[in-house]
Amino acid sequence: MSVHSIEFGAGFEERQPVVLLLDTSASMGRPEEHPRIDELNGALTRWFDGVRAQERLRNRVEVCLITFDSAVRVHDPGPGRLVPVEEADADRLFVPVDGMRPPTLRAEGLTRLTEAVETALELVRTRYRTLQRQRVPVRRPFLWVLTDGAPSDAQGRPLDATALAGTAGRVREGEEQGEWIFQVIGVRGADLPMLRVLAPNATSALENLDFGRILDLLFQSTDDSSPDRTADLIHQDINDRAARLARMERLERDLR
Repeated sequence: MSVHSIEFGAGFEERQPVVLLLDTSASMGRPEEHPRIDELNGALTRWFDGVRAQERLRNRVEVCLITFDSAVRVHDPGPGRLVPVEEADADRLFVPVDGMRPPTLRAEGLTRLTEAVETALELVRTRYRTLQRQRVPVRRPFLWVLTDGAPSDAQGRPLDATALAGTAGRVREGEEQGEWIFQVIGVRGADLPMLRVLAPNATSALENLDFGRILDLLFQSTDDSSPDRTADLIHQDINDRAARLARMERLERDLR
């Protein structure tokens, strides 16, 4: 099936763009005996295979997948591979959630998070405006960052709060104007203080949670969000959900 023949289920009334920004830096290749990148690949495949049973998501949500290491790439569903964003056809980067076929991710390089975020903001703003021009009802987009590290520059040096300020300001301004919701999930190894500079009220720590359960959190939170709620209230709901999941995981681990 070509990407152009992928359609939403019958009866959908609105769209909701979702961008997944996935860390594929070298640290995701650890630990050597059980690399996190392998776990993430398996979880992505299982989750998107299973989403066909979730009618609400299938009929409304469209997904764009971005990866970041030493370079920022976007999944182009036409050739089915990761490409630099300037080489991709912007009109086909968002696909119905049940039409997403995730590429196999590899861990290498640095953590160019701010460049990935800037790319995502531009893509989601363009997509939102395109749907509006087409008179398609569209809900506020979600952008989800999943990372195990700290934002770095082109030489691999960690960015400080000053270097993050510009991107953080654009994220917050867009939220205040109702353009998107931006949330960060930090897994084991994430530099939470720096991530909270980027997203002060929207960074959750899920150090040991299975990636499949994290994906459930992402998409169920997207689905449950009310269009008339403020970004801060939505962030609080997500943070509360994440905290409950983390507590459950600790209890399950203690019982094993």
